[in-house]
Amino acid sequence: MASAAGTWPGRGLYFASMAQDQSTSSARDRAVDKLVLAAVNAPYRRDIDATTLAGCLANAAPGEWTVHVATFFTDVSRDLVFAFSAVHGISKFDLAKTYFAIKTISGEQNPSVEAELASVATAAS
Repeated sequence: MASAAGTWPGRGLYFASMAQDQSTSSARDRAVDKLVLAAVNAPYRRDIDATTLAGCLANAAPGEWTVHVATFFTDVSRDLVFAFSAVHGISKFDLAKTYFAIKTISGEQNPSVEAELASVATAAS
């Protein structure tokens, strides 16, 4: 209901709460990116950015970033692998395709991540 002044009582509080939730979410998303990139880039001279890494993961096409993508799956904790994927809108199906492709190329594996993705890969085949 509108008040005499033409405002909706409590609306400012509601929108302030939404903005705070989005701000907290954005901060959390940036923190996830920062942690993942620190692990993925540490061993190499060249740094990959979050957008490029997400594109490699989503498309199962690591291109010139194969070692970084392999490092993502092996050196990043299982929880961060899935948090990063969620932040960047990468489906488990696409993540599974990329994981198993990288495993085939590099021979590197992460049993914890693989256990989570195996059911998705099995359902897809």
